[in-house]
This record gives sequence, C-alpha cells and structure tokens, in this order.
Amino acid sequence: MKRTSGAKGKAGIKMSTGTGNIHVESGNPALWGAVRTTEGYNFTVAVPEGKEASLLLYKKRRKDVWQEIPLREEDRVGNVSSVLIRGLTDGSFAYNYRIDGKILQDIYTRQLYGREKFGQKMPETPDGIASMVPEAPAMKTRPLKLPYEEMVLYKTHVRGFTKDSSSKVKAKGTFQGIREKIPYLRELGVNALELMPVYEFFETPEGEKRRIPDENGVLCDVEQPVRINYWGYAAHALYFAPKEAFSATGHPVQEFADLVDALHEAGIACILEFYFGPELSTYFILNVLHYWQLTFRVDGFHLIGEGAKVEEISKDELLKKTKLIFTGFDPSMVYGDGTAPACRNLGEHNLGYQEMLRRYLKGDEGCVSGFTYFQRRNPQTHGVINFFADHDGFTMADMVSYERKHNMDNGDDNTDGSNSNYSWNCGAEGKTRRQAVHHLRMRQLKNAFLMLMTSQGTPMIYGGDEFMNSQKGNNNAWCQDNRIGWVNWNNGKEGEELLAFVKQLIQFRKSHPVLHGAKELRLMDYLGAGCPDLSYHSQRAWFSQMENTCRFIGVMYCGDYARREDGEPDDYLYVGYNMHWNSHELALPSLPEKRVWRRTVDTGREESFLGEAAEIVEGKSIVVAPRSIVILVGRQA
Repeated sequence: MKRTSGAKGKAGIKMSTGTGNIHVESGNPALWGAVRTTEGYNFTVAVPEGKEASLLLYKKRRKDVWQEIPLREEDRVGNVSSVLIRGLTDGSFAYNYRIDGKILQDIYTRQLYGREKFGQKMPETPDGIASMVPEAPAMKTRPLKLPYEEMVLYKTHVRGFTKDSSSKVKAKGTFQGIREKIPYLRELGVNALELMPVYEFFETPEGEKRRIPDENGVLCDVEQPVRINYWGYAAHALYFAPKEAFSATGHPVQEFADLVDALHEAGIACILEFYFGPELSTYFILNVLHYWQLTFRVDGFHLIGEGAKVEEISKDELLKKTKLIFTGFDPSMVYGDGTAPACRNLGEHNLGYQEMLRRYLKGDEGCVSGFTYFQRRNPQTHGVINFFADHDGFTMADMVSYERKHNMDNGDDNTDGSNSNYSWNCGAEGKTRRQAVHHLRMRQLKNAFLMLMTSQGTPMIYGGDEFMNSQKGNNNAWCQDNRIGWVNWNNGKEGEELLAFVKQLIQFRKSHPVLHGAKELRLMDYLGAGCPDLSYHSQRAWFSQMENTCRFIGVMYCGDYARREDGEPDDYLYVGYNMHWNSHELALPSLPEKRVWRRTVDTGREESFLGEAAEIVEGKSIVVAPRSIVILVGRQA
C-alpha cells in the first residue's frame, strides 16, 4: 500500500489488487453503511473506543478476503470510522468488518448473501456470509394513503402464507409467492396487507439453555436443541436488508420492491411489522423506518418492542403521513389536549378489543357494556385496529375448538404461551366427529367475523382465519416452521363455507359507510334526523341502561349520518347480537315512512346471507336464535 494525495487534497491509500488499483481516502461519516456515491463507495461504521477495526472486501460470492483496509483510530470522528474507496466495480464485491478480532456484518447492510436457506445455523465465523451494495430499486408506485376507516387489513407471515403445498403457488414461502396470491386477496376484499418481519433476522440463536432441576432438586442449565425463530421477533437483526431466504430470485431488494408495486397496483397497501428492542436508539429506529419508507414506498409500520416509543417516533416530520401502529398508547402524550391531527396516521393495535369480544362471543356474563364500547370506539386522534386473532394466541378456528393450549411441540413442556385465551371449544376439545359441535363452531366463527365487520375502526384478519386454518391448539407457534405454523389452504367444505361468508361480509361492510365512519358515533341526533346516529335496543325499543347479566343487545345505525359515494344517505341498519344459549326477542324501533326492515343476514340459518331472499320483518320485534346475530336493513319497501 502506498499513501498518496487523493482528490480534493484528501490523504489516501493506493492499493494494488492484481486486477487494477483502488484508492482509499477519508469518507463521509454522515453516510451510514455502504453507500455508492459519484466518487466511489463510502463505508461508515461505529467502532467501540480503543478497539481495532478493518474493512474486509471480498470478490462476489468468494469466502477468502480480497482486501483488508485498516480503520485507524486516529482517523475516526468520535467513535465512527469512514472511508471512501474509488475503483471498485459495481456489483463485483461484498464486505464485512473485523472489529476487535471478530468478523461482523454491517448493521446498516442493505442486502446480505449467504443466508438464502431459511433456518440455516449461523456459523461461528461467518464464512460465505457478507454484505452487498444493491442497486436502489426503481419504484413505479407511491403509497396509497388509505384512511383507517376505509381499510380492511390482512396480516400474515411471508414464508408461512404460501410455504405449504396446498397454497399452489410456484414460489412457495417467498415475496414472489405473496405476489402470486394478490388475486386471492383482491377477491377476498382486503385492501391492506401487514407482513410480519421481512428483514434479515437470525432464526437460529446460539446456545439455547433451559433451567431444570436435577435429581437433588437443584436447578441446572441444560442445553436443548436449537429451535428456529420462525416469526422473526428477535433482539438482534439487520433491519435494512430484505430477507434473502424470502427471495425466490436471489435478488431480495428488487423482489420485495416488485411485491410492493404489485400490491399498490392492485389497490392494496403494504404495512410492515418491526420489532425493536430497548437497546436501540430512536435515532437508529428512525433511520430504519426512513429507509423502508423512501426506498420501497411502503404505506406504514406496525412497531412492537420496548424500543418503539410512540411519543418520540410520532414527532418525526418525514413520517407524519405514514401509518404508525403501536400496541396501545396514551394519545394525550402525543396530542396533549386531544386535538385531532391534520392526518390521522397513528394507529392502536387494539388488544382490549380481542379480549372483550372473545369473552362476549362465548357468552361470559357482564360483557355487553364492554362489547358496545369497543364496537363503536373510533377516536378522533388515531385509528384502532380490531381483531379476534393475531400471530400470538389461538387462531380463530382454534378459538372455538380448544379451551387449553397445546404447545408440547414447542419444547417447553407446555409452559409457554398465554393461559388467558378467552376461548370455548363448543363441547369437545380439538378434533371431533360430532356434527352438532361442528355446526356450533361454524356459527360462532360467523358470529365473530360479523362482530368484526360491524365494528367501527379497522378490522384485521390473521392469514388463514377466513377459511378455518388451525394450529392444532398451539397458541405460541413462534418456532413452528412446519405445517403447524404454515397456512393450510385445504380446509374442506367448512372452510369454503366460511370463506364465502367472509367475502360477503367484507362487501357488505364496504357498501355501508355507516359501519366505518371517519369519526366516532355520538349516540345523539345532532342532525335532526329523527333518531341518534347510533342507538341501543333490547326487549324495549329504546332504553338507556344495559343489564349487567344480559348477553344480547340490538344496535341501530341511522343511515342519514353517512353518505354513499353517489351522495345518497346510507340505509338504516339494525344488528341483533344474541350470545345467550336461549332465543331472545328484541324490540325494533320504527323506521321513517315507507321504509321496512328486511332480514339480510342471520347466522342462525345455514344460508346466512339471504341476498335476494331477504324477507320483510313484520311487527315490532324480532326473535334472534341462540348464539346468533341478525342484520336487518331498513330501506324503501
């Protein structure tokens, strides 16, 4: 190596490579990671104080180090080393760092290679695993900017959604596999897709141990077989790099970009889930979010983990029109006096909804008040994401099939996973041949989906729930990279029946704007329409207080408080919810002149959507069958 005077008077090092020369000089420490500039490639990395460090360059796909460039402590700005290298050929090299004698990947890497097989164990020394500098993808689309009230959200795992052979896609378990399923998502009626971690996480953590008592009762650390972190929620990850194992083409950056474009072209927003641990700074987290926002033009993020601090992240000006979903937060910490923001970009992953509505579904006492609260909740400050099932907990099919978790396959003696599932097996634990149990489970699933689609806010479906996908009672399938954790697309006639029902429900919700308004309903007649925007009914047509022991209620929406796309007012809707094991008669409020009630949906009937067979309801009341829900539509006779 020969020290020379570089461009613009910078001191540099000239290195002979055998195939040409490269020139090393001081870089720009504000450009984190490896960035191609007009002058060459800029490399920037943080180095602990007093530690030796060097940049390792490799010929593409080669394991041996081609060049090792010292990162001298005297050249650092603070604890940051930065070098600019001229003479590197685009796409012909990869890199790592050697810091304090250990070879490490760049935490800002945009693309990793050597991790193309999902679940492969990380070697003690990362031979064959290095970082590349990918071309920035040329995006064709922009974020869709769907408001929360217009969204129907679908959440899934990239690998698990199509990995099973029943998915019938060519590129199973990949970004491309998701793209092959876009026609299905459109037919289902969803318009937003949330993906569990798509970045480079390490699915085989080192040295898992478990403390168990020996023969004398003394707790000892015992090695156990390595389990795959299938979900991807890990404390250490390479957050800037789309996961190579999720790529069918070997070009994960471009493949993911193509997926986002294809989703947008189909009218489907793309929301990414990120787990951030407490060790990460808000500065770093914002860098991550900015990269995915600006590079791939995704529509938003669901942020979980202790590092996801809503008060700090929500202040970022670049993200003010990007959806930011958090698991519960105090809006007063963000908006102070509760003044509505110009763009309602924050969202709440609504755990309270899941608990209360599962309890009401199975007929617990004292839930009607909580049910109506979560059913109408739609704050002016932020959106709410409502769901019955998520990755953590029972699927919806298991919610009506199991009362106990069945997690023995996880390797923790069934001690992992939540014990509070608010589930009911409908009379038999797990699989059964009893037809009465099957019919009741189907009715309960229809009830759950109907509750979800008639709640204000944003409904979220966990992938496969719409056709009764089961995890065999496992409520914590974090390590199940197999047919327990994958979506099974073959669920027979029952799955087809539920799927058809969910499709109709989604379309029904979309066709009635009174079910998904931009503002919370006020239970008042502030337009002089003759009745409140939302009202509650029981054996009496109008009442002001709900009985604590009651398990049934009627809910009416006044259509004059919502407008269709053509400017005309919506229909009146009356939804009778009866989660009791007995039939109940609900009083019907009177409609304006020349309107009649038509029974449009009834989960107590085998053909739940009546369609053209919707019958006029005579009289002043309606009987709702046990554990059933009816929807009446009030319109011109």
